Amino acid sequence: MNTTKGKTGIRRLAACGFLFAAACSSQGDPAGGGEAPVDPAALCVASDCGEKIPLLTIADAENLRFSDGGRLFVSGGSNVYEVTRDGDGYAATPLYAGSCNFTGLAIVRDTLYANCFDGRLYAAPLDAHPALQPIHDLGLHAPNGLAEGPDGELYVANGPLATDALPDPKIVRLRLDPADPLKVSEQSDWLASGLIAPNGLQRRDRTLYVSDLGVGSLGVIRAIAIAADGSAGAVTPFARFGAVPDDFSVVGDALLAAFYSSGQIALIGADGTVQSKTAPFGFSFPSQVRAGRAPLFTPDELLVTEKGILGDTTSPIGNRLSVFRRKP
Repeated sequence: MNTTKGKTGIRRLAACGFLFAAACSSQGDPAGGGEAPVDPAALCVASDCGEKIPLLTIADAENLRFSDGGRLFVSGGSNVYEVTRDGDGYAATPLYAGSCNFTGLAIVRDTLYANCFDGRLYAAPLDAHPALQPIHDLGLHAPNGLAEGPDGELYVANGPLATDALPDPKIVRLRLDPADPLKVSEQSDWLASGLIAPNGLQRRDRTLYVSDLGVGSLGVIRAIAIAADGSAGAVTPFARFGAVPDDFSVVGDALLAAFYSSGQIALIGADGTVQSKTAPFGFSFPSQVRAGRAPLFTPDELLVTEKGILGDTTSPIGNRLSVFRRKP
């Protein structure tokens, strides 16, 4: 268990001031996922207005997810952790009894799901003490990004790199048993073309977004419509930028993105352009960024997983969860 000191007090009083009319609630999506309706214009995503504060050591920190009730889960190179308050700081409690290189996280029907590079999907009911267990063999060599669908299904990005196989860029769809969220009833290749090296995966309404490598630009986030019959629409570029991307998150009509290669986090507007970003190399290979959620954080606090050097789980380069806060 890791702890670190954090600030408390007046920041919490501002929490609901950054939300829309549905303040302090989820988007009401049946799949869940803990996305609070934050106004992107209220966020500081630049080094001149904000500062990074390390919170916890998380080996190979990869992804993070809030539940609708504000519980925070973080995946890393050996486990998935729940982050909780610990006095004036925070603590990270592992949820898996073993060790696995965990990647994407999702929440459906009060159940936490996690991809792992052993090729399996793990899950745990979100009770007081979640305990992850493998529930499905994906048959994938690089299960990475994970997202909830609008009808309670799951989407898995296979990529960008596998450790023991050739690249097989695609998005897989998993349907869950209506009677048991710990059972996968169907797996199919939802999108098997149009991608180069898919990585992060998120959804807004019936549009699925995936971070990828581009042709003519280093990074790209692509958009794919989820048709009424559940099939994949055309793959279209939503945003292009000059950095290798990792995962990202939805915030209002915008996206918060982690630029892995340049060590930055960025706000991408509804038109697909980069609205603001932090100074280069301010983060150690960031892999995910997400707006905070009560009761642990305020909506203007940005949680960032800093992965660091791939395969290195012990050095001070990355391997941590940080928060980016507006300067006093």
